[in-house]
Amino acid sequence: MSSQKRAQSPDNPDSSTSKRVRITSPPPSSAAGPAPSGPISVHSWLHPTLPPPLLAHSPALHASTSTFLAFSLDFTPPAHVTTDASLLKEVRRVVRELDVPRLVGEMLMRDDEGAFQGGEGRAAKKGGKERAREPDHRMWGVRAVVLKEGRDGTKGEDDYQLLEAFNDDGEKFGGDRVLRVLRENQGVDVITVCCRWFGGDMLGPIRFQHIGITARTSLLDLQTLVILRDLRSSLVALDAEIAEMRGTINPPSSPLRAIGADGESSASDKPSPYDAVTDPAKLRRLVTAREKTRAALEAKAAWSGMEQSLGSATAGAE
Repeated sequence: MSSQKRAQSPDNPDSSTSKRVRITSPPPSSAAGPAPSGPISVHSWLHPTLPPPLLAHSPALHASTSTFLAFSLDFTPPAHVTTDASLLKEVRRVVRELDVPRLVGEMLMRDDEGAFQGGEGRAAKKGGKERAREPDHRMWGVRAVVLKEGRDGTKGEDDYQLLEAFNDDGEKFGGDRVLRVLRENQGVDVITVCCRWFGGDMLGPIRFQHIGITARTSLLDLQTLVILRDLRSSLVALDAEIAEMRGTINPPSSPLRAIGADGESSASDKPSPYDAVTDPAKLRRLVTAREKTRAALEAKAAWSGMEQSLGSATAGAE
């Protein structure tokens, strides 16, 4: 069995035709971890100040001589994406930049199963280092809320639309299956890419189950990462707000108290103390506690303001 990349899978009787791409309109009922560092991408070059998108991937699913693995990544549509064509172009770029062998290649070769069993699934060595080959198919689906063409968002929800697209990449009906997973799990502003490495044995219809399982697993993992990110951001913002309120209510007697021992401001950049917390329930409890603290400080500040007003009025009367 050759380790070279196979252009098409025999599971697809029409696989000799061009790649199948379709833009779909969402059904009427639709409602609108950082990626590992590596070679610079177009995204990081164009947007050097933006954090990399969150990225999650499923475990590898090995079936006979095929291997399936899906990625889901957080997708914030650029402002120029307002039409089906512009969405399709942007997502194609993102999927093309996804360096699959670098991200999961070592894990797949270590598994030694599916398309990688018996030393298969390797690309030609470069510099003496073994590398997993590119997947034969990158089936993907996307759902994103974008501005309508000619709108600027100032008119609220009416300025936005939900666009969907998918690409089979030679695995007929594969992209459609990925998009269905996004719909069923309310995935919005997300791209899910299911990769398949074909090893020679045809699987038949069961392959769609493998596509669905890996796509759903990666999507749910990404949704958890998004929840964790948002809760951590809320906590950092609440901590800053609480610290400012406490400083206003009880100002330091000396400006030196606001300066660290090394002479640097206490507001210098530091890793978030919440990065190590991976339980959304615990983070939600912390958010609730911080919100109660903020409410108590707001009440205290209001009472202090009343006392100051009364004191000023009394002094004026005397």
